[in-house]
Amino acid sequence: MDKSQCMNIFVIIDETSFYHPQFLADFLDKTNDQVVGVGVVTKIPEKHNIERYMVRNWRYLTIPEIARLGIRKYFYKACDVFQQFVHNKTHWCSVRSVCKDFDLDWFEIHNDINQKCYLVRIAEAKPDIIISSCSLIFGEALLSLPSIACINRHSALLPAYKGLWPVFQAVRNGEEYTGVSIHTMERTIDTGKVLSFRKVPITTNTSVSTLYSRCFEVSTDALLEALDNIRNDHWQGDATGQRPSYFSFPTAEQWAQFRKRGGRFI
Repeated sequence: MDKSQCMNIFVIIDETSFYHPQFLADFLDKTNDQVVGVGVVTKIPEKHNIERYMVRNWRYLTIPEIARLGIRKYFYKACDVFQQFVHNKTHWCSVRSVCKDFDLDWFEIHNDINQKCYLVRIAEAKPDIIISSCSLIFGEALLSLPSIACINRHSALLPAYKGLWPVFQAVRNGEEYTGVSIHTMERTIDTGKVLSFRKVPITTNTSVSTLYSRCFEVSTDALLEALDNIRNDHWQGDATGQRPSYFSFPTAEQWAQFRKRGGRFI
C-alpha cells in the first residue's frame, strides 16, 4: 500500500454517552483518512448489555455510586438536548450528535450487526477499514467485507482481559496497569494481531469509571498509530507481554474481591 494513501473508514460504535462521543469526535478531528459512514449501536442484546446487568445487580453498588450513575446519565441526556443549539462544540454528549455535527452518513443498529440490511449499507460505503468500538459480535460476512481489515478498540492490554468489563477485572486482580489495545478482528472475540496499545496506570482509589475515561483519552492516538501501521504494512505491533485471559460480567464473588481491594466503581 502507498504510505500516503488515504483509506476509507467505516466506524461501528456504541451509543454510550460517557465515553464514546468524545472519542469519536477526537478521532474525526485528527484523522486524515476518509470516514465514509458510521453505524451507531443503540440497542444491545441483554447478554452483553451493561446497563441491564447493572439494573439487575444494583445491590453491588453503594448508595453514592447509584446516585452518581443516575446523575451522570440524566446530565448527559440534558446536555445532548441543550447542545443542539450550540455551535463550535468542544465536548459532545451523544454519538449521534457527533455524527450530525461532522455531517457524517450514519444509521442506527439494533441488536445484530450481521443483518443483511446493515451489511448492505456498510458495503455501499466501500470501506477499506471497519473500526469497531461496540458490544456486538461480527460474523464472517462482516469481517470479510472491508478491502483491508476490521479492527477493534478494546480497553485492556491484550491478550489479557479479553471479554467484558476488563478494567473492573484488572482492578479486582490488583494490576498496576490497564490500557487500550487496537487489534485486528477474527471470529473469536478479542483475538487477532495487536497493532498498537497504550498503558494506563491503576493508582490507589482510582474508580473504574475514571480508568475507563483515561483509556478512551488515549484511544485516539492508539487508533491513529494502528491505522498508520496498516498503511505501512506493519501488521504486528509491539507485544504487551501479557498472559491471555478472558472474563464475562463480574460474579458476586468477584464483586466481593473488588470491594475487599478497595475498588470504587464511580
